[in-house]
Order: sequence, then C-alpha cells, then structure tokens
Amino acid sequence: MLTFKPIEPQDAQWVTPLLHASGYMTSTYAFVTLYLWSKAYDTQVARFGDHVIARSHRGGIFHYLYPSGHGDEKATVDAIIEDAKAQSEPTWLYGVSVEAKQRLEQWYPGLFTIEAVRDDYEYIYDRAELADLPGKKFQKKRNHVSRFIRENPDWEFHPITEESLPLVRQFNREWAALADNKDDPGIQMEHEAIEMVFDHYTELPIEGGYITAGGRVVAYSFGSAINDRIFDTNVEKALYEVNGAYNIINREMARQVCARYEMINREDDVGSEGLRKAKLSYNPIIIEPKYRAVLNK
Repeated sequence: MLTFKPIEPQDAQWVTPLLHASGYMTSTYAFVTLYLWSKAYDTQVARFGDHVIARSHRGGIFHYLYPSGHGDEKATVDAIIEDAKAQSEPTWLYGVSVEAKQRLEQWYPGLFTIEAVRDDYEYIYDRAELADLPGKKFQKKRNHVSRFIRENPDWEFHPITEESLPLVRQFNREWAALADNKDDPGIQMEHEAIEMVFDHYTELPIEGGYITAGGRVVAYSFGSAINDRIFDTNVEKALYEVNGAYNIINREMARQVCARYEMINREDDVGSEGLRKAKLSYNPIIIEPKYRAVLNK
C-alpha cells in the first residue's frame, strides 16, 4: 500500500538520492522540478522500498511518475497499479523512458496504452559547447553575446545567494508584470511556482545566477541536478529589450554554475513552434523521448 504526502523542501534529503539512482535524463527526475510544480499539480510523494513515487492530480487524471530508485522495480509498479485501480479517475504513468517503456510492455502485455508525447521531449546539450559556443554552428549565438558585451561593458555575473535573492525576486516580479506576460495564464502559473521556490531557495538543492548591466538586473536563471552528469535548467528569464541577455545568461550558467556537469537539460518545448526552433538552434546532442502509459482499467 502506498502512503502519499505533500512534497516539502525537506523531502529533498531522501527523495533526491532515489531520483538520481536510476540514471534517467529528464527534468522530472530532479527534486526541484517536482517541488516547483507541486502546488500547481497537487504533487505528493511516497516511498515504496527503495523507490520514490510522485503522484499528481490535474485535469481529472492521476499522473504517476515512473518510479526511480533501487531494487525490485516491478513490485513498485505493481504497487502503483494497485493504488491507481482504487482511483475512480483515469491514470497515467508519465516521464516513461524508452527502456522503461520496454519493461512495461514485457511485464504487462496489454495493460497499458503507451504513446510518445513529442511536446514533452527534452533537449539536452553538451555543457562545454554552451559554455564556449564553438564553431560555425554557434556563430549566431556568439554574435549575440558579443553584441551584449559591446553594448553593456559593465556587465557582471553573480551567483544567487541569500543576500542577493531579494534583488532577483524583484526582477522576477517585474518580468511577470510586463505587458506581454501579465495576461498570459501559463506565465502567471509559472510565476507563482517560482515565488514558492524563492520562499525556500536556501533549503532546496538549487543553484542559480543573474546578470547585471547598467546598474540593474537584466537576466537570471536557476536549476538543479538531475544526476551527477546532468544539470537541469528550471528557469531562465531576461529582459526582451536587452540584446543578447538570454544568450549571456545561458553561457554564464554553463561556465560558472554547471562546470562540474557533462550535460545541461533545457527541458521541453511545450509544443511551441517558436520555443522548439529556439531550443534546436542551440544544437542539442540528445532529444530525449518521453512516453505516457495510460492504464487500461
């Protein structure tokens, strides 16, 4: 039997090692990602043996994150199925990798309808490439960075600390209130999620930085580890009118925050054609598939 509880910052101590244990590459296996969206999606967590299970409820559907941890994985999926069958609403397993999909098909023939969700595929980059922007394929990105530096000779990168957090929070609030953002439901939902993370920033396994130029903040970003090899960029914001602001925060995070990682996951494109084009323009080395397994009750 599974016993779920609301996810809290202190759960990072036991949840994080189990999320890292299976070596999955997507952002759903970073504790900060789960916590960031926990209020919006009513996310709760449970431990079953040496596996962690996250369960969300939204849109009249129960969503279970494919479990991660050590030991008998099938027994853990069995426990999810038992819990799911007790619910009156539809049930999905989400964040299912190619390998996990194959195991589900082998263990439970016909029990799940499994489909790829292209809008959820995640874009993973070589960290050194984002830091150095080498070669012809990054020429346009280098040009944007060069223009930013030329137009903002006093620019600086700073880590987000407890002392600097109020400054970053104020920037984030002003960014969310911009004319193009204040009436966007998705941006406002994300804003509330970011505010919750900022309330507990020093308690979470999170790292970030911000850029100043001309005496003001022009960009910031934060993220967390998916595992020892991959850093997940949870949030990245910059002033639209400052040329190259997004490019410089991207580069400096890769250089100064993510130096110990091999790869950086910049998450999915939510089905936005513009966002997909932008993510492809940074030349991902992996576009990681994600599957949805719908339980046939």
